[in-house]
Amino acid sequence: MTPERAYAEALAEAALATGRPEQVRRDLGDFLTTLAGSADLRNFLTSPAVPGEVKQRAVTQVVERMGASETLRNFLFLILEHRRVVLLGAIAAAFDRELNARLGILEAEISAARELPAEEKQALEDALAQRTGQRIQAKYRVEPGLIGGAVVKIGSTVYDGSVKTELARLRARMAAV
Repeated sequence: MTPERAYAEALAEAALATGRPEQVRRDLGDFLTTLAGSADLRNFLTSPAVPGEVKQRAVTQVVERMGASETLRNFLFLILEHRRVVLLGAIAAAFDRELNARLGILEAEISAARELPAEEKQALEDALAQRTGQRIQAKYRVEPGLIGGAVVKIGSTVYDGSVKTELARLRARMAAV
């Protein structure tokens, strides 16, 4: 098991224990945004010259200003103690996957020929949830080459309802005649 996954599993366990796992997810995302926006904070937290207690005080201040949970603060203390701040982005990605798995949420990657309106996105997510029997967390991407329709990837399963694929199938059938 990778260190990222081990930390992600520990945070998922702690987040579920709070009864507010989505809040912990948002808090971590907000902290990562803050960290990405401040080279000074990143350098400060990754510097071996700065004592751990000083880093903890700084993290406490940042977390309090954000209004984030004590769970996040404690997790960040653990990350600091083990000098894993540079892995925080990878840990967050692994945490999202782990938390989704524990909450019964499937991640879907949806490619469409155009930007889908909110009501179409919701209808598509509802149809996928009904088909899979699980909640869906979708990430959308525009691919004009699809011409129309959509391609949905959930894990290793691909549902291809694109016009491009339908045209290719029609072309193959006509060539076989």
